[in-house]
Amino acid sequence: MRQKFTQSQGHKSLASKKKVSKNQVVFFDYRDERKLKRFINDQGKIIPRRITGLSAKEQNLLTHSVKWARFLAVIPYVVDEYK
Repeated sequence: MRQKFTQSQGHKSLASKKKVSKNQVVFFDYRDERKLKRFINDQGKIIPRRITGLSAKEQNLLTHSVKWARFLAVIPYVVDEYK
């Protein structure tokens, strides 16, 4: 029988990490640096879908927007501290 994990057992729920609510319409503009930086960690990596709470389609749009913004030098590929 499978054991269900709860917060009382010391496991952290991912619900507290979600960056977007389900009712919110998601549109990622490659020029919107502030919005894209919410989905990039301190090393400059794109935060995975299981943490952001985005759907597969939304995560794909985010990835393309971040990559295009990096190409156009709107956001850096790597943060200066990690070079």
